[in-house]
Amino acid sequence: FPSGVVDPIENIAAICKKHNLGLHVDNCLGGFYLSCLQARGLFAKKFDFQVDGVTSISIDIHKYGFAPKGVSVVTFSTKELRRLTIYPVSSGLTLYVTPTLQGSRGGGVIAAAWATMMYYGKKGYEDVAVRLHEIKEKVEREVENIPGLKLPVKADLAVIPITSDEFDIYAVATLMEKRGWSTFTSQNPPLMQLCYGEQHYRVIDDWLKDLKECALYVANNPGAKIEGDAAVYGAAKMLPVEVLDDIMKSYIEVKMTVKQLKEN
Repeated sequence: FPSGVVDPIENIAAICKKHNLGLHVDNCLGGFYLSCLQARGLFAKKFDFQVDGVTSISIDIHKYGFAPKGVSVVTFSTKELRRLTIYPVSSGLTLYVTPTLQGSRGGGVIAAAWATMMYYGKKGYEDVAVRLHEIKEKVEREVENIPGLKLPVKADLAVIPITSDEFDIYAVATLMEKRGWSTFTSQNPPLMQLCYGEQHYRVIDDWLKDLKECALYVANNPGAKIEGDAAVYGAAKMLPVEVLDDIMKSYIEVKMTVKQLKEN
């Protein structure tokens, strides 16, 4: 995921089939985007039910399907596999059956997802995919021309990883965050990423300008302080895994803490 690279599904499926195993493809991020790129001849790798051995695929409609968040789909290669996921309860006072272990769900976001898909249509989604592909190619060209920055790998979609052999990429991410850009980072190796969307089409020139300026600043100021989300990975690489796991649990506990109401 942090590298924007699609796994070699055909090779993995062949191994799974050899050992009589099913293969689930996590296509939550790529989803609509990859299929539309294929339809326009811009993506050649096979990753879905075209591949013999793929038994299920998950897709997030709230990502490149542009629906409200909270709508995902899992599809199966056969009805028999789908039937295994249906959860009936017949031992209680009433009969109850649900297609997932989660039970009942609100229908509002599902209706909104349907309306969104009807609005875009197949052609609409494909047109957006082409525009996103243009953003990707432009960013990759420009990044390779910024001194000190490099692309560690050629991304397939959605996420463009950026790193540096000359200075701390987390410091660049810190400066980008201070300029108001939403960036995310990852470790092993240290990377910052651009996860681009349809709105980037309007602002990508500004983003690239700021990236160039931030990279130049860090190159001339190697002691630039790392802050924000980027600082987490800088600290994480110095901690044992068990300590880091405990810190991450504490982070969730803090997020879920209910603050006491202040008395007037």
